Amino acid sequence: MMNADKSGGDVLALAPAAYQNGKAVKATGEQRQQVLRLLRRSREACRKGRHHQGREAAEAALQLADGRRYPRQRIEALSLLALHLCRLGHLADAIPCGLEAASQLDYIKDAAARAEVLCTVAMACNDLGLGHDGLKYALEALAAARISNDPLMLSWALNRAGICTFSAVGDLEQSVALLEQARVLAAQQMQPVALFSAVNNIGANYRTAGQRARAQGLPDAAVLLQRSLNYFQQAVALSELSDNGHLKASAAINLAEILTDLTRHDEALSHLEQGRHLALRGQFVSLARRADLVEAIILHRTGQLVAATALLNRLLALPVEQIEYEMVVQAHEELYRVFKDAGHFELALLQLERLRGLEQSLADKRSSTQGWAIRKELEITSAQLETERERLNSERERLRSARLEAEKHAAEARMSELELAVMVDALTGVGNRRRLDREGPLRMETLSGGSDGMAVVVLDLDYFKTVNDRFGHGVGDDTLCKVAQLIVWHTRASDLVVRYGGEEFVLLLMETTQQGAVATCERLRLALMEYDWRALHPHLSVTTSLGMLWLNTPQDWSEALRAADLALYQAKRNGRNRLQLAAALQ
Repeated sequence: MMNADKSGGDVLALAPAAYQNGKAVKATGEQRQQVLRLLRRSREACRKGRHHQGREAAEAALQLADGRRYPRQRIEALSLLALHLCRLGHLADAIPCGLEAASQLDYIKDAAARAEVLCTVAMACNDLGLGHDGLKYALEALAAARISNDPLMLSWALNRAGICTFSAVGDLEQSVALLEQARVLAAQQMQPVALFSAVNNIGANYRTAGQRARAQGLPDAAVLLQRSLNYFQQAVALSELSDNGHLKASAAINLAEILTDLTRHDEALSHLEQGRHLALRGQFVSLARRADLVEAIILHRTGQLVAATALLNRLLALPVEQIEYEMVVQAHEELYRVFKDAGHFELALLQLERLRGLEQSLADKRSSTQGWAIRKELEITSAQLETERERLNSERERLRSARLEAEKHAAEARMSELELAVMVDALTGVGNRRRLDREGPLRMETLSGGSDGMAVVVLDLDYFKTVNDRFGHGVGDDTLCKVAQLIVWHTRASDLVVRYGGEEFVLLLMETTQQGAVATCERLRLALMEYDWRALHPHLSVTTSLGMLWLNTPQDWSEALRAADLALYQAKRNGRNRLQLAAALQ
């Protein structure tokens, strides 16, 4: 490992301790203590932004942590390794580690840990260019964070959802809204790193939007870039509240980049030098190389073509472990522009050919990673179900012969937990029909006849078939994902939101009066109608019809759902884009 300090060397020295002559040594208390020390070291490295050392510690802990004896420590090692790999730019390696860790965490009991590792997976997918996959995992992380009731974890999940929303569907307004929610939560919890991240990512999204607007000659480009500058300046101030050298270096270089976009080159160079100094002092190799790339861009834009060419060539001559893949692409792109401006058209063409090869390599890497993730999820789910099925069948036989009713209930409860873990709709990230079938009757039984009851709402998108027919199923899928997001944002954590099938959703609004439920449905109907759907397609518009049954005492669940469904059809017959109340059940 390059640039490892003394503590990093100690980490690697610990790893072989569990092996002698190629055979595993019997696990001891000392081995467990070694694993725990390595995990603490990896977490501390993460806090200080020393991701090379953190990766070494996590890898050593993973080697020592036997999955049967130390399953929790192994999961934590995988989660930490995924985060360090992601921060170091090894995105395709981070995703498998994160998904393996997430697959071994309990849906309910380990909700906070699942949210954390899924945030890492979402970030890695997003940075690898798998925007829709990133959004899927970000929504899963958001659902897990809500279950955990951890405000800081919810801030990080909202942060990742905001980033991925912008990457996947280009919705700047919604992305900033999510990141602002993340910022507020982080500020309330007095967590400077989470606060920095939210502010920094808002700046990054405004910068990307401003660059796109300027490339298209749009008049709002200057406004977007100025907003980006304001947020990056706030991020620099926030980074000073932390002892994390990686944050400080990153903030300085981000500020230098936006100043470069605004052609304020002298200011950019000043901040760039500060960021490079911090990066070199902290041995943050990737950040130091990023500073070099920004300097080359400034040299090019100020007419120093020879110096820019020399610096870019030095960057491209580095070993692959010292420069991130994305940075290689950016260096080739900038070298192409330098050669073109210098009139060296043959050399410029050579850079274009290299870029084409890099793009194909990146596409292959994305495809391979995406395929692996799908296969791994199926493999893990199948293995879990088969193992659990065999165990539970054996357990049932033992219970039947021993007539131990209490243990039988425990086995059934475990099966219920397993079923809950696969009750998420794969496309939208909300609950699916299996979850509604499970939770609907249970929630119905909690009603006690008071002024607060439960509203069963069936929601269906109007004329959705024409969306698929006119704009394609890709736009249709993006529309369903956005609708699911809007529903979640306009309901409470205690409410249940499921995709019932196709374009139909079912909501269970809990602990609410009938008037309160009607108000929620109307807010949701207006939110869907008034949302700017042009981000998905210039001619797209969406309205919805809703049927609602409110009740405050237990009723037959099937009849209640049927009554709300019939009210929906009445809303359709009455002209659509409206709410129809169902008559009370007899």
